[in-house]
Amino acid sequence: MSATRAGHIALIVITGIGWGMLAPATKGLFAAVPGAFDGFSVAASRGVWAFPIFALLFVYTWRRDRPRLEPRRWAALVGAGLMFGLGITVLFSVAAMYTSIAHLSFLIGSSPVTNSLAAALAFRLPIGRRQQISLALGIVGVGLLAATRTGGTAGVFGDGLMILWLGCFASYAVLLRYGGVGLSSLFAMSVVGVVSMAAVTGACALIPGALRGAPHVADTPVAAGWFFGEIIFGSTIVAQIAYAGAVRRFGVAIATIGAEYTALCVGVAYSLYAREPWSWLTVVAGVLLCAALAVTFAPRERSAVPA
Repeated sequence: MSATRAGHIALIVITGIGWGMLAPATKGLFAAVPGAFDGFSVAASRGVWAFPIFALLFVYTWRRDRPRLEPRRWAALVGAGLMFGLGITVLFSVAAMYTSIAHLSFLIGSSPVTNSLAAALAFRLPIGRRQQISLALGIVGVGLLAATRTGGTAGVFGDGLMILWLGCFASYAVLLRYGGVGLSSLFAMSVVGVVSMAAVTGACALIPGALRGAPHVADTPVAAGWFFGEIIFGSTIVAQIAYAGAVRRFGVAIATIGAEYTALCVGVAYSLYAREPWSWLTVVAGVLLCAALAVTFAPRERSAVPA
C-alpha cells in the first residue's frame, strides 16, 4: 500500500473515531453535569464554543486561498452547513437523551446505505459491485444488532430522531461533495463550520434554557474532557475536516462507508465497555460488520468519476 493511499485511508479512520466517540461523549456530559445539560443545551454549547474556532479558520483559509466559486457551489456549502447544524448536530444531541449508545451507533452505521443511494441519485452514478457487497453486509449486520433492542435506555422516539438524522446526513454529504470539489478541506469545512455553528446557536437561543450549559462545560475535569476533547475537537473540528478530505478523494459512498463503519465499531466497543446488554446476535452482526469493513478497504480499481 502506498503512503498516499495509507494517508487517505487514515482520513476515514480519523473521521470514524471522531464520530464514534460522540455518543459516549454526549452521554458522559449528561452524567457529568446533569443540571446543566440535556440534548438542546449540549448542541447549543457546541455551537457557542465552536463558532469562533471556525470563524478564525475561515479568515485564515480565505486569506490563503480566496477561491472563486459559482453561486451554486456557495449555496451548496451553505446548505451543507445548515444540514450539519440544524439537522445533524441538534437531532443527534436530542436523540442521545432517548436512546442508548448501542442504538445510536447502530443507526449511524446505517448511514452508508442512505448516503450512497443519495449520491447515486444526485450524481447519476451506479453503485459498483464492491460497494453493493459492503452495503449488503452492513445492512444485515446493523439489522441484526438493532433487532436485539440492546441497551436499557433505548427508545422508539430516540431511534425515530436518528432516522431523520440519516436523511439530513445524506443531504449533507451530497451537498459537501458538490460544493467542495477542488477546494481545500480546511476551507470547505471552515465555511460549513461557520454556517452550522451560527445556525445551531441562533436556533437554540430561541429555546428557553438551551444556552444554560455553555458556561458549565468545564465545571468538572470529566465534563471538560468530554466536551473540549471529543465534542469540540475530535468530532466537530478534526473529524469534519478529515471527512471533507475523504469525500474529495474517495467520493461520498466510500468515504461514508468507511467512516461510519469505523464509527460503529468504536461505538460498539464503548457500549461493551459500558456494559450495555448484548445477545449472541451481536457476535454474528460484528462478524458481518468486520467483513463489510474489509470489503470497504480492499484495493480497488481507480474509477473515472467517484460517487
